[in-house]
Amino acid sequence: MITGSLKNKINSIWQDFYNENMAQTAEIVNQLTTLMFIKMLDDKQNAIEAQAAVLGIEPQESELTFLKGDYKYKEFINGKEQIVFTIPYKELRWKNFKNLNGMDLADRIKNYVIPFIKDPNNKSVGKFGEYAKKYTFGFDDKERLLTSVVDKLSDEELNFTNTDLMGDVYEYMCGSGVSGQFRTPRHIIDMAVEMMKPRIGEKIIDPAMGTAGFIVEAAKYIQVHQQDELMNVENKKIFNDEMFYGCDNDTNMSRIGYMNCILHNIKNPQITMDSLLEHENAKEYMEKFDIVLQNPPFSGSLVEEATNAKLLAITKTKKTELLFVALMLSLMKVGGRGMSIVPDGVLFGGDKAHMSLRKELIDNQKLIGVVSMPDGLFSAPTKKGSASKGANVKTSFLIFEKTNKCRTDYVWFYDMKNDGYTLDAKRTPVAGSDIPDIIDRYNDLEKEMTRKRTEQSFMIPVEEIRKNGYDLTIKRYQKYERIKMKYRETKDIMAEIKVSVDLSKCLMEKIKECL
Repeated sequence: MITGSLKNKINSIWQDFYNENMAQTAEIVNQLTTLMFIKMLDDKQNAIEAQAAVLGIEPQESELTFLKGDYKYKEFINGKEQIVFTIPYKELRWKNFKNLNGMDLADRIKNYVIPFIKDPNNKSVGKFGEYAKKYTFGFDDKERLLTSVVDKLSDEELNFTNTDLMGDVYEYMCGSGVSGQFRTPRHIIDMAVEMMKPRIGEKIIDPAMGTAGFIVEAAKYIQVHQQDELMNVENKKIFNDEMFYGCDNDTNMSRIGYMNCILHNIKNPQITMDSLLEHENAKEYMEKFDIVLQNPPFSGSLVEEATNAKLLAITKTKKTELLFVALMLSLMKVGGRGMSIVPDGVLFGGDKAHMSLRKELIDNQKLIGVVSMPDGLFSAPTKKGSASKGANVKTSFLIFEKTNKCRTDYVWFYDMKNDGYTLDAKRTPVAGSDIPDIIDRYNDLEKEMTRKRTEQSFMIPVEEIRKNGYDLTIKRYQKYERIKMKYRETKDIMAEIKVSVDLSKCLMEKIKECL
């Protein structure tokens, strides 16, 4: 979350673009995130080298982006591969070119660094070039702007090591809520991953990935909890090449998501820019995944002719918030598990499409739980910091398992009241977050069977849900304890009023005497 001095620094960079008559948001984001990625590569290597120095060892070459010696950029010219230029790797590092004068800086980045990160043979950046095909250097004849932006990005506070700062900056620059797309807060992603407990060898996908937050946090969870297993060469290869998948049909978001994965040590994430809702784009993905995590667009729509027929068989609708849940089921293996953020309309909508989706989850699969999140959790700042249109969407997390048989017996409900931040546009940290409690209770659902409906979480038998028209809103089943209040006797209140009136009259008389 961008706040305080960091917010002011991003505002200052943004203003630099405006001052040079670059006012198109998409173009600013395109240029700025690419420069951020270039810096991130160097930040990451600096951290690796510093850690190796403390241990008194040489860093592993496989972990490095910038090697010793020279980098040779090759292209096919007249059908023959030829070396276009040669440059020492160290000259491609941010720390070694950030202080060049404007002309030399523009030349270094445009003619050497950009080809380096777009090079399909450059294994250290994986397939980044595929997601940057449309990128062109935007600082021709704007060397003063480039120098200013590079100087400001070099600020120590903008160190991108082991953070999702790029996603935070992207959210702040663009604002949120555009076309119903809200970036998922990091602590909510962490909660989902903690509940799903991914393991090495499990295939994980986010079909609406944005900046790839779910994918990155799932990878970080494994790196922390299965550190020893990742020492195994085969496990490491599986982790790098076979586990993490994502989709976003926005070119910029795909590129940023891919950058995020690479910078969080996922060497070869499988990212597609084809919408998995459409036609048969998901054909190779069907029934392949152990875990699906997503926060799909809330207000999108898709024409029936373009929609995958398998999804329409589950819920015949144009609404993307319904189609994405149907897509999750289609992507999951039997036994696969998933969590999806949905607008609360999905939980109670009474039309045929809403009902058929909820019946599918309850009657044909295993609906495990519904976590109701507070209003304001998705209040998102625009690039100027004000609350954006579409904020305060009421949302919930659906948790389910694919069984292809009716396995729902009880559904767990939790009423999240505090996510650890204020629910205004500022989103200031506060004590008393419910998230640790949510994770603990989810991990012991047997104990939840004994809780009363007046508590913050409880279990509801599936038959009751069916009788209530498959309504999954927590308020339908919640009960409230009425506290017996003992009020004062009326005669005592009247006596007190009389004393007050008499005193007022006395004071008025004294005022008259004074006058």
